[in-house]
Parts: sequence; structure tokens; C-alpha cells
Amino acid sequence: MTTTPSPIPESDLTASLADQIAELVNRGLSGPDTEQVRRLMLDSLGVALRGAALPWARDIADWSRRFFGTGAAPVIRTGASAAASVAALVHGTAAHGYELDDTHDETMSHPACTVLPAALAVGAETGASQRLLFVAIAAGYEAMARAGLMAHGLRVIEGGFHPTPVFGSFGAAAACVVLLHGEGKPIDTGKLITAWGHALSQTSGTMQFSVDPAGGAVKRLHAGYAARNGVMAAELAMESGIGTPRRSLDGRYGLARMFGGEVHAPPPRRAQEPLQIHRISLKPYSCCRIFHSTIDALGEVTEAYSTPVERIRRIVVRGPRLIEDQHMMRRPRSVMAAQYSCPYLVGASLAYGPSRYDAYSDAHLDDPRILEIADLVHFEYDAELEAMYPKQFPTAVTIAFTDGSIKTSLVQDSFGTPAKPMTADQIAQKARSLLREIDSEVDVEACRERIWDDGTDARTLASIMAGR
Repeated sequence: MTTTPSPIPESDLTASLADQIAELVNRGLSGPDTEQVRRLMLDSLGVALRGAALPWARDIADWSRRFFGTGAAPVIRTGASAAASVAALVHGTAAHGYELDDTHDETMSHPACTVLPAALAVGAETGASQRLLFVAIAAGYEAMARAGLMAHGLRVIEGGFHPTPVFGSFGAAAACVVLLHGEGKPIDTGKLITAWGHALSQTSGTMQFSVDPAGGAVKRLHAGYAARNGVMAAELAMESGIGTPRRSLDGRYGLARMFGGEVHAPPPRRAQEPLQIHRISLKPYSCCRIFHSTIDALGEVTEAYSTPVERIRRIVVRGPRLIEDQHMMRRPRSVMAAQYSCPYLVGASLAYGPSRYDAYSDAHLDDPRILEIADLVHFEYDAELEAMYPKQFPTAVTIAFTDGSIKTSLVQDSFGTPAKPMTADQIAQKARSLLREIDSEVDVEACRERIWDDGTDARTLASIMAGR
């Protein structure tokens, strides 16, 4: 059977996006833009430092020791420095380590664990100013999101690929190209396009982790790979004469066609349209982003998770088909699988509340309190909710109680989304809660003050984010 490929757009969408990124950098950030970058960094601080203490992050940090001393980029929670690509790999793995990193909902990808590690590593090596670092981060988020929109995140997942590493290397590369140009220098869009050409040849990462009961820890490295690849792509573009394809995003064998099946031409950005950094959801709960609305709905129908399990007869979660395809494993055998399992996370939320991050640890995988509830969970496809996805991540929960009563809640915008944002104080509290779990001596308030201090440069910020 043969299929007719989608036509190649007449206009060069890759070059158009490069022009938009250059315009963003040349224009600089507004006050609200700068505030949002700081919020994203504060959120990633707690997430990455907590993630760095997990086994998979410790393993990749141990592997990286052979590169200590090869560069000036801090390697998270080691006290050592290495080449930017190495530091980005370790930091990205840590930041994606426990399903708490931020999400660009419409592309179903996680920018903080790819763009931030790459930008901080290169910023530390180049000695960039805070202004340049922040605009590079914003440019990275913009490139990653718009590349993802071109490929369509849901189509990428349906094709078996993981959006974060697929789109992440393009965002990381954009941020690093900005930093490698240096302060006050206009962006050479040809260099940016070359970097994306290198990123295309490195792009991969499949969703097999989501359907294997064990072995899901490799998913954590997907973000680290993308951060590392972005650094390497930018360095090669800026420092070598190696040519790459010019239409890496929208060409016949470019990102959108190869991973999403067709090219989705996004509308051109309007002059006053907010940057993509303002379309980011933060995660209060330690599980796949699609289920944050499920957890909020559970709270509404169980009086803030207080209903005794003995009163519950059946739990039905309604939502898009993707839940049935990838998220209904009842007996996960790894932390990753538990955080992707709808039955498990419902059980964990009702057994221990939504903020018990350790409920997804190995110690709880056989927890009868969680599994008893998980066995009550069923899924029903909802075409109306499917139609909203992935611009929104809505789900509905219906609980049938033993007394015959039924309660239902539908949540379209969960806590942490742009529609219901976390405050800076709530983000700081999330970081403190995460770091208490590992008895960290990191002073979150002191870090917050430095992140909000206009005089803090990239090297200092990289050290702060690495836990020094």
C-alpha cells in the first residue's frame, strides 16, 4: 500500500522560524518575559536538584566523571565542571528525572529539561550576561515549541516517538547558538539553520518506555540526550564548515514529515502575541502531565482526597484515546511506569494525597493501599475531550460509591496551567518540599533572590542551578 506524502510547503518554514528567533533576540525581552523566565528557572531548580539524587541521574553523573575538568560548565550536584555537552547531558537527565518538569502542552514536550541545561552549560562556558542567557532561554523555548507545532506532538506520539527529545534538540540548539554569538551581536540565521540541520540528524527517542513494565529509566536520558545534542549542534554550526540540510523542519525528510507524518504550517506570530514561555504548564504532581486534570478532578469528587476507599465501588476516567493506548498498565514495575499508569496514579493520589512524590518510588510499587484502588479504575473514551487535546489536557472522573451515589468532575485546566498558574511562592514551596526529601542544604529563598537579582550572571546562575 502506498500513501501520498503531504506536499512540501512552498514557503521555507525553517527559514521563517529562524527569522522569528533572530527577531526575538534582537528585540529582547519585556518585563513580563523576564519574570516568566525566572519562574521557569525557579521551578527547574527544585525539580533538577531532586532529580539529581535519583539512581538514573547518579549513574549518568558517575559515567560523566571521565570528562571532569574538560570545561567550565558545572555538572549538577558533583562539585565538578566539564565540557558543556557533558554537563547538559547530566543536568537534562536530572531535570527529567521524576516527572515534575514543565510542559508545553500543545506539543506534549518538556522544554525546561532540554533548553535550560544546554543554555546554562554554554552560558557558563562563555561567561554570558543574565540578559543574554534569559533571551537565549526564551529563544530556545520558542524554537522548541514552534518546531513541535509544525510536527504536531500528538501525531509524533502516535507514531511511537517521544516529543521531548524529538523537539528538544532544536530548542537547545537555538538557545546555544544565541549564546555562542555573544553579547550584542545580531544572529546569523544561516548558523541557526545549520545547527537545526545537525539537530535533525541526531533526533530520536521512542515511546517504548511507556508500554514496558520495567526499563523506563531510559526515558530520563531522553531529555539529557536532547540537551547534549543541542549543544553539539550549535558548536558544530558555529565552529565548523560542515554543511547540513537547509529545510530540516519542513523538508521532504525533515522533522515534521518524518516524525509527525505531515507539515503543519503554524500561523505567523503576530507582533503582540505572547512568547511560548507564557504557554507553559508547571507540574504540582509527580506524574504524566495528562493526568493532572484527573488528579484535580479526583480531589473534587472525594472532598480533597479524604473519602475512605471502602466507600468507593468503581472509578471511571474519561479522556482521549491515548490514555487507553499507553497509560492503563495496572501493575507497573518501575518508577517510570508507575508515573505513566492511570490506575496507579489514581491509587497513589487517593491513598496518600497528590503531593506525596515518594508514592511512585520502588518501595510503593507493591503497596496494597495503592493497588486496591488501582483495580477499581476503568477508562472510557470521550470524543469531546479528545477534540480539546492537546491544546488542553482535559479529563473527567466519575466515582460510583457503595451507597449507590455517583459523583462526576470534569477538569479542563488543571492547577499549574497558564489558566490556573502557580505563584512564585507556590513554586518555591514545591522546591522546598522536593529538597526536604533528600535532606538538601540548598537554601531555596537565597537561590530565589539570586535568580531575581539583575546582576547575577550566567556563570553564577549555572552554579546555583547545579546546587553549588
